[in-house]
Amino acid sequence: MENKTYGSDKVNDMSNPKNWDIWPAPKNHEAVYQFFPEFTCLCPRSGYPDFAKIHIITVPGQKVVELKCLKLWLNSFRDVGISHENMTQKVAKTLYDELGLEYIWVLMEYSPRGNLTTFPMTTMDRGLEKNGVGAGYEFGIEIDTIKTKILNKVI
Repeated sequence: MENKTYGSDKVNDMSNPKNWDIWPAPKNHEAVYQFFPEFTCLCPRSGYPDFAKIHIITVPGQKVVELKCLKLWLNSFRDVGISHENMTQKVAKTLYDELGLEYIWVLMEYSPRGNLTTFPMTTMDRGLEKNGVGAGYEFGIEIDTIKTKILNKVI
């Protein structure tokens, strides 16, 4: 008989970052933009679903996560009661810590709720200049351009 909980089982497995498939990052530093258009979690006060689009910009350190693991991890919050702001911090901090990222910027574009739209965002940065990546922080312009394009589209 077919396992009808395959999706649920996989999402549950990936809810723990220790189960992620981790690969070595490319030797050269690169800026990576990822977009997750179907994020859901629950309002911790009402229990109603919250819907968001997640924008993530990273500069990997030594590791990258396999994309299916990232997708399933984000899906694991579907039944979790968490505020918009805390969710944004959780995404950023978990990826930053688990992958040893050099840089991460996360924007969560929540759907309006009660006639109010919320776009929490956060940045974490190990300081690429201190780690020997070219004078003038070569990704600064690239990252700022990507962030500007996202914010212009979103806001």
